[in-house]
Amino acid sequence: MTEQKNTRNSPRRVLEIIEAICLNPEAATATRLSQSLGIPAPTIYRWLDTLCEERFIVAHTSGHYMPGERFRNLVLNSLQYEPKVTERRSLMRKLSEVLSETVSLSIPHGTKLIYFDRLESHWPFQVNLKVGAPLPLHCCASGKLYLSSLEPDVASGIFDRIAEKGSARGTITDQATFGEELARIRKDGFALDREEWFDDMVGAAVPIYADSGALVACLSTHALTTRKTIGDLEKDIPVMIDIAGKLKACMLG
Repeated sequence: MTEQKNTRNSPRRVLEIIEAICLNPEAATATRLSQSLGIPAPTIYRWLDTLCEERFIVAHTSGHYMPGERFRNLVLNSLQYEPKVTERRSLMRKLSEVLSETVSLSIPHGTKLIYFDRLESHWPFQVNLKVGAPLPLHCCASGKLYLSSLEPDVASGIFDRIAEKGSARGTITDQATFGEELARIRKDGFALDREEWFDDMVGAAVPIYADSGALVACLSTHALTTRKTIGDLEKDIPVMIDIAGKLKACMLG
């Protein structure tokens, strides 16, 4: 009877499984999902296997389940149609006007950080990336900010696996120096790009965190050194943090 009751409402129960995995991946083992959702073990295993086959979730070697590629793509695409998209873009436009520079939003997507949205300034030089394009994790301000949100050993491993580290005259290529940079970012709460991505270009990024402490997005800007110095960008950090707080309320509220 229990099995019949759960299968009768299987679409709803499958969505509850995905929700439980997204809200608390650390507790998302088959046994704990079965217990917390009241779904018999044979049923939970069958649905988990199906969701893995369809790439909505993935199984970790630890026995936990995490959101998969297809689910992450759904979330990414849905953000473009969020109810407050006009408000979000108006906040970004305001920041762009205050800074007189292009401002961008990037979001974690699996093991990558990707471009999500941007408001362009009137300056002729631009970093032309399409929505969904991955950002370099080791040399742009947003990428370093993202890595700083991970456990140090995880960030270190990612840095080690980047084959071509050299990008510009200021790119950090030494592991120890990069570790110190991430520690500084964690302490300061923002990241700077000191001509590490492109020669003669500097940048800054501030985080947008969920209430859980998870990094939701990075709000960033960049400028040619003929227009702004690193010191100028540091002075812009407070207004960026203010707009980031409003964007959090807009995107997650």
